[in-house]
Parts: sequence; structure tokens; C-alpha cells
Amino acid sequence: MRAALLRAGVRHVLVTRGAKGLLWARAARRSSGLDAEVCFEELPALAATVKSTRGAGDSFVAGAAWGLLRAPTLDLADTDTVRAALRAGLRAAQLTVQSDAAISVEVSADRLEPALAGAA
Repeated sequence: MRAALLRAGVRHVLVTRGAKGLLWARAARRSSGLDAEVCFEELPALAATVKSTRGAGDSFVAGAAWGLLRAPTLDLADTDTVRAALRAGLRAAQLTVQSDAAISVEVSADRLEPALAGAA
């Protein structure tokens, strides 16, 4: 299914897997620009003491969108840019599952910024 979506023109397919993190599928490009194959990458969830999973998905999406908007250029073909944004989303989800609130008050630019640089 993921490969079919990519071959149909979808650029990125994300499958959230709760405590296991995220599966990211994307089309690999040859220098000719034609699709060569589908690449899969797993991004692990960040360690957390879970209080509630309520709001974790929303926090992930918000954090990833924030990460994309923070990129110098919004180039969805740049896997480093997308990967950094996904790490920010995982960090936002981590902060939220450690809270009783639907969206943790701990989710902030200061707390997400390190994820863009590869640290969490």
C-alpha cells in the first residue's frame, strides 16, 4: 500500500506506530529524476514515562509542521529537512505523552529546537 501511494505521486507516507515510533516511506530518486525504488526509514519513538497518549498524534503533527516551517527552504525533496521535522514531531509527542494534558504545556520552540539539530 505504501509503495502504491508513492508510485501514485505521494511524496511521503508516514505510519505512526505508537511506542515504536514512526515508519517513513519515500520514493528514492535517480539522477535522471525517475523513481528508482521506495525507501523506508524507521525513526524510533523517544523514551518517555507515559501518563496518557491523548493528544500524542496531534502533537506529533504540530511538531512536524513546525519543523518544516522552521526550515530555511521548504523543500520536501530534501530528506534531511523532512527528517529533522519528523524528529521535532516525535519530540512534541514525547512531551505530550508524559503529561496528563491533551497537549503538554512543555511543547515549545525551546523544547523542540534541539530536535531539528538531531538532539532531543
